[in-house]
Amino acid sequence: MAQTIIEQTFVDETGTSIPARTVQRAELSKTRYTCAQFLEQEWDSVWSKSWLFAGLRSDLKEPGDYFIYEVGRESIVVLRDHNEQLRAFYNVCQHRGNRLLSNESGSLQQFTCPYHGWSYELNGHLQQVPDAERFCPAIDPENRSLKPVLLAQWAGMIWLNLDPNAPALSKYLGPIMAQLDPYHFENMVLTEHQTVSINANWKTVRDNFLEQYHVDFIHPQHASFVDCCNSTNVLWPLGHSASKVEGFVTNSRYPTPEATPPHLVPALQGLGLDPTAFDGRISEVRGAVQQRKRELCEELDVDFSGLTDDQLSDVWQFDLFPNTFMTIQAEELWIFGPRPHANDPNRCYFDKFTLQLPVEAGCNKQGVSLAPTLSVSRDDERPEHDVFTSADVVNGRKTLTITIDQDIEYLPDMQAGLHSRGFDCAVLNEDEVRVQHFHDWLDHWMNQ
Repeated sequence: MAQTIIEQTFVDETGTSIPARTVQRAELSKTRYTCAQFLEQEWDSVWSKSWLFAGLRSDLKEPGDYFIYEVGRESIVVLRDHNEQLRAFYNVCQHRGNRLLSNESGSLQQFTCPYHGWSYELNGHLQQVPDAERFCPAIDPENRSLKPVLLAQWAGMIWLNLDPNAPALSKYLGPIMAQLDPYHFENMVLTEHQTVSINANWKTVRDNFLEQYHVDFIHPQHASFVDCCNSTNVLWPLGHSASKVEGFVTNSRYPTPEATPPHLVPALQGLGLDPTAFDGRISEVRGAVQQRKRELCEELDVDFSGLTDDQLSDVWQFDLFPNTFMTIQAEELWIFGPRPHANDPNRCYFDKFTLQLPVEAGCNKQGVSLAPTLSVSRDDERPEHDVFTSADVVNGRKTLTITIDQDIEYLPDMQAGLHSRGFDCAVLNEDEVRVQHFHDWLDHWMNQ
């Protein structure tokens, strides 16, 4: 039993290969998680230069639709203008710096500052200044239009970069985009949008999702449907990584059960398979699920032609530097990750977007389904953005799934321990290679 490590390169504009690993090995001292100065340096070197997942294109269906993306100290307006073009601007009036919009989403015909009434077109151009004749020198609309933010689209997702000279998103993600395109995320529908505030550094949260070393201890339910201890880890340049975990199997650390584990029963029944038929031959479940999903493609009107058999049964988690995770199954996608607090290294915000294939594409009239959780239709209204605290999760008032709930319960204690004079720096094993990989590249970004 051992995790596999695969290193893949990028190729830059000159045809030179960029290796997956950097030359240094970052020390995970507690100061990188607790120091306000380190947080400030991250802002300048990482958050202001990286491509950041901001939201979904499906939230900007009509001209004037907008949403606000907040990261650190910045607030960004993302919108569809009157020419159907997607744009992003700093959410700040060019008169005296007032925030233009306070609602996190909505629709508008123009920007109007609530403080002094300056207005802007949806393309950011300064449109009107009350009592303009009283300004000397005269206001130049070109110089006082809204400041744009670099925007890119991919697979139904919107990405932003605060660096106007940043390389294209396709260069930043390299071959990862082509590997994920066959899932057709753009065909999925949002079922949940959640944000939880956590009393922990954004990297404390992030490190948790970069390794399976902790799974046996705080996620015991995983032993009955995935095999984390034999996962495959992939490392890319710039700090990106991925992990593949076989699904519809049991943990190979333990004896194979005789009867089908309860966690697998609903999924097998939903596919029209008899769970009791696999009693005594649990090792055959994964292959049977792959075959059954292939058979159902035409009947359920889904396109899995670009996916391998492994992708029909297994769970892939892609980690896109600096803070975006994607947990991917053929019929469901989680996009999640932490955003840093503006000035407190001991706090962050954790976002989770859950998307699924719509039920009209995932279920037939006889009730056969690709997954028992499929519940959304394209005709459903967008779910409300649910914002809450980690205490709400711990007390059972809110949930982000049992697995993430278990993680959130432990993270504040991890952050508290990092402040102890009894702790100096972390020590990592081979199963935590993605944690080391991330921090090596974090140091690389910080030292540029």
